[in-house]
Amino acid sequence: MNSHDNPLHVAWIEDPLPRWPGRLGLTIAPGKKGRGTDLHHDRDLATDFHTLRAAGVTRLVNLMEPGEMRRWQMHDYHPQAARAGLSVTPFPIPDVNVPSDPAAFHALVLDLHARLNAGETVVVHCLGGLGRSGMLAACLQVHDGMTAEEAIALVRRCRSPKAVEARQPQFVQHYAETVTRAAPR
Repeated sequence: MNSHDNPLHVAWIEDPLPRWPGRLGLTIAPGKKGRGTDLHHDRDLATDFHTLRAAGVTRLVNLMEPGEMRRWQMHDYHPQAARAGLSVTPFPIPDVNVPSDPAAFHALVLDLHARLNAGETVVVHCLGGLGRSGMLAACLQVHDGMTAEEAIALVRRCRSPKAVEARQPQFVQHYAETVTRAAPR
């Protein structure tokens, strides 16, 4: 899988009724190089970032840990993103896991929600764009009024039936319960 034969694809999380003026998408890690369980990746970071900018992306949310980025040879990620005109919000979460700091994660959801309401185009990625990315996308939908089940179903319909995996559905459910309890009556 390389950037020229397989251009970076963004799965847009779209509901029949738009929830905000901006757009939210999920994708795989741009520029990753190495062998996964079933594919060999030899992506070009600059080309992938150019593809994102051409799609109107202004903000990239990176959920990968620094060691994971090194393993997948994503060197010069931040300088290349800046050269491409992409703002990056890093929020490392271990692969196939949930955030260790729910309060910081909620602050991220609030920030991204405000950006989407301001019309920004935000793309979230982890390594495969399924688990951590799907979990964040589902929590954004929950914050905007969907139930956890509806949000997970929307993300899976738009991205992949495999999105939001392992303990992540329970995290989204807990997030929904927390947001509901915190909402003013």
